[in-house]
Amino acid sequence: MTSDEMNRPPAPVVAAVVIHALFAAVLLIGAVVIAIAGAPALALLGLVALLPGSVALGLWQGNRGARVGAILFGIPSVVAPIVMLLLLAVPESSRAWFTPDELDEFELVDEDGDDEDDELAAGRG
Repeated sequence: MTSDEMNRPPAPVVAAVVIHALFAAVLLIGAVVIAIAGAPALALLGLVALLPGSVALGLWQGNRGARVGAILFGIPSVVAPIVMLLLLAVPESSRAWFTPDELDEFELVDEDGDDEDDELAAGRG
């Protein structure tokens, strides 16, 4: 896998981002229409668009909290959490996108170069 492919989210994550971004856009456009119609107090409901917008940004960046938020965000409906679960938790590529790379760096390394476990040899393990 090239470094360019590693920086791009997989297709299921992109689909989840598009769904949340479209929802945020609809909320924002609705708020603008309400403001133009003459109810500026109700236009403040456009701030609600920040939630799906921030979830979409977090998903794009690989934030695990955003993945949980995306699944829980649709709880009032029946279909949305199932779709998000199928997009973000089931495919291996999606799970890998939200797994930090630092976990790969913490492999056990033998410091002195021999294949013997020094702690077991010393009776401490």
